[in-house]
Amino acid sequence: MTVRKRLPLAGLAMAASAVLAVTVATAGSAAAAAPAADPDGAHCVIDLDDLAQESLCFETEDEATAHVDAQAALIVLEVYDWVGLNTDGPYAYFYGDSPCTATTEDVDYAIPSLYQLTYNIANPDGVSMNDSISSLITHERCDVRLSDWVNNNPDGPRSGWIDYCTNLTGSGQGDCPTVLNWNNRASSLQLS
Repeated sequence: MTVRKRLPLAGLAMAASAVLAVTVATAGSAAAAAPAADPDGAHCVIDLDDLAQESLCFETEDEATAHVDAQAALIVLEVYDWVGLNTDGPYAYFYGDSPCTATTEDVDYAIPSLYQLTYNIANPDGVSMNDSISSLITHERCDVRLSDWVNNNPDGPRSGWIDYCTNLTGSGQGDCPTVLNWNNRASSLQLS
């Protein structure tokens, strides 16, 4: 038989006040950590788990990073239209909900088509990501494999796994592919 003790009314009031205080503090913290998106903002991020969604843009890079942090997410890939990871040209950040696994035997994230995506930073001309990636860098144990065809089709040419490359012609720093020139060529990609 379970024995229940009655809390005195004052104890119930103190418990309710404590729950309310924690709820208010948590709500206040979340609101401060997640800045409001700004459609005209220059610093944008793309959710790899929801590629159909428009990228979310913010006034500053710190606000964009705070948004990713508030989602308990991680930036796993940066792609650049210009060589040298150059931020003077168009570039984009992709985030996901977890780091990549330690091996490349599985695919953690995939972008089946770069046709519908445009760079979201420093891109006044609306340059598409299809056939335009010139340099890239991965984070959170990820490597990226580029594909010449959409849907990461293994029947078409694919690069090896790349951690970072400053010039996809094969002449850059990092572990750039040297067998084929991948500059301005990818139509889809995978992260592992």
